[in-house]
Amino acid sequence: MFYDPKVKGGRLIAVMVLLVGVAGTAHGLGASGAAVRRQADRLTTPPRSFSVVAVGDWLSEHRVNQAAAAFAAPGVRVDHGPLLAPISPIIGSADLAICHMETPISEPGAEYGFMGRGPYGSSLIAAPYELAADLRRVGFDRCSTASNHSWDLGEPGIGSTLAALDTAGISHTGTARSPAEASVAVFDIGGTRIAHISFALNSNSGFPGDSWRLNRAASSTDVIAGANQARRLGAEVVIVSLHVFVEMQTQPVPDDRALVQAVIAGSDVDLIVIHGPHTVQPVEVVNGTPVFWSLGNFVSAMGIPGRGRFSDLRTLDGLMAAVRFTEQADGSFTSSVDPILLCQMVDSRVVYPGFAPSATPIPPTAVAGIEACRRRSVSIVAGLR
Repeated sequence: MFYDPKVKGGRLIAVMVLLVGVAGTAHGLGASGAAVRRQADRLTTPPRSFSVVAVGDWLSEHRVNQAAAAFAAPGVRVDHGPLLAPISPIIGSADLAICHMETPISEPGAEYGFMGRGPYGSSLIAAPYELAADLRRVGFDRCSTASNHSWDLGEPGIGSTLAALDTAGISHTGTARSPAEASVAVFDIGGTRIAHISFALNSNSGFPGDSWRLNRAASSTDVIAGANQARRLGAEVVIVSLHVFVEMQTQPVPDDRALVQAVIAGSDVDLIVIHGPHTVQPVEVVNGTPVFWSLGNFVSAMGIPGRGRFSDLRTLDGLMAAVRFTEQADGSFTSSVDPILLCQMVDSRVVYPGFAPSATPIPPTAVAGIEACRRRSVSIVAGLR
């Protein structure tokens, strides 16, 4: 496990230095015989290294909203921090922590939760405005926003979502309020130039007329174009978030596998994380690129009776994609991958680590849920932590 719960991105790097001076020390004698201090020279520049964590789908459904309201202080509508408290040190220790905001976020003080039915019969969902600040408080830096629910509330929903994230200090990719905002952005993490792009294969409410409002992966060509643009802009590491639409599978379907293989063959990407199936799927290295085939759910109200296929208890399980990138002598970056199991409790909606130490005491009522989460997941994902 590479995270340090005390320091965001904390790490120790051993560096060899050459001490210039008499008898191998950094001190010598000047012309007058007085001791002088000389600058130590570095033999080698330490390799750049940074850590990334990414999590699965956030769906602000009824039970999630109820739980967040129950944790809120008087005068506060909702508080999502306690739902994530057991895993917040892991999130906060990463140099770049990425969430996946599957639904729009509402305006300040506006209604949230179930917002009616879409044109094809699916639920329209809005997250409470307070969610963005709560996610920032537990350590998230960035969110992908391209999903099948992105267009649930149309243009106003995209606007309110991105405004909430901006106010909270969370950067975002996948949806946009203008063509300029839709452009690929390259940002710096610890001296490394990074691009993170987000695409969705489908939309429950259709796609907007202005294609730049929602990044659509109509084919691999769209994703390849985004990744290649990132490289042209100087990105040294490119991360892709991809929202697919075949749900409840424990293995990638052939179409998803073909899409990812085509993206990797046609561009230089360093990590692909996939959302949408609502269940965890394996982690593989495809032609040198780590692929998390499905991170499952992060927070949702699934896994209860009466929700049809979403009553499946596997919808309570999720993965955190924990990846450390380290520079090589030629300037490229290699990656080491840790899939961290996340287990959401069906009653409280609190998320606990499946194997990593919890930052909060685990109540007796959660022990059985965590054990069941482990049993369901270890046969699907190798190397779980």
